[in-house]
Amino acid sequence: MLSIGGGKAGKYVATVTFDNLNFHVLVDPSKPDEIEKLVVGGQEGIYPAKMCVDLLRCLLAARTFTETGKLEPLLAWEEDTALLKLVRYEDRLKPLILEA
Repeated sequence: MLSIGGGKAGKYVATVTFDNLNFHVLVDPSKPDEIEKLVVGGQEGIYPAKMCVDLLRCLLAARTFTETGKLEPLLAWEEDTALLKLVRYEDRLKPLILEA
């Protein structure tokens, strides 16, 4: 599944998942190590600047994904490990919850 949100000021956030556990984020590695505010899905969030990409990158990512089901190799992608860490943390809690 490909998800693209944002749009204000020409900035978008694009993510891809193939299994709902591992997420790949489209990035612009030339951007500085700063943060930006961006409204995605109607909610304002704070994102690393490199995750706030332009429309052209999003359109290329969308075209490749819809045609092939794969990530566009000409673009830069990073695995988003924040959700994966949360899932792994919750999995560790399950035995504790069941024993209680």
